[in-house]
Amino acid sequence: MPEDKPSSPTVDEALSAWEQGVGNTPDAPSHPKLAHLKSLFAAHTDVCSLEAVLSAAMNDAGDAVSVTVEVQPGLLALLAHIEKLDSARVGRNPAPPSRLLTQIVSNHLENLLHTIVTNPTSHPHYAELWNAVCSAEGAPELAVPTDDAANGTPPADGGPF
Repeated sequence: MPEDKPSSPTVDEALSAWEQGVGNTPDAPSHPKLAHLKSLFAAHTDVCSLEAVLSAAMNDAGDAVSVTVEVQPGLLALLAHIEKLDSARVGRNPAPPSRLLTQIVSNHLENLLHTIVTNPTSHPHYAELWNAVCSAEGAPELAVPTDDAANGTPPADGGPF
C-alpha cells in the first residue's frame, strides 16, 4: 500500500534544496573596469617580482635553512611553561623550545604566504600600487582602504582579490 505522506527528504536532497534557495545567492555584478585593472596590476614589475617570489615559496622542496632567533629569556620561559602544561594535558613529552619556535615562525610565514597569494593588497606596498592603478584608470571606487596599512596591518575585509 503506498504511503499517504511523501517521504522525508534525504540530507543530500535537503542540502541541494538549500543551495538552490537561500544559500545560492548570485554574485554581485563586477565593476566593468575590474578585469582591466587586475591585468594592469598583474603586469606591474613589482607584482611580477612578487609572483616569482610567491611561486618559489609555494614550490620550494629544498631543505630547511637554520636561522637564529633572539628571544627574551622570560618569553622563552613562558613558552616552555605553556608547552609543559599543554603536553601534560595530552600525555606527551614537552617539545623543546627550538622546535616550538620553528613551528611558530613557520606558521607565521605560511600565513603570510597565504595572505599575500589570496590578496596581495593586504600588504601596504601592493595596496598603494593597486590604488595608484585605480586612480590612473579613473576607478577610485575600487581602491582599497590603506588607513591601517601604515601600521603594517592588512586592510579590513575585501580587496579586489
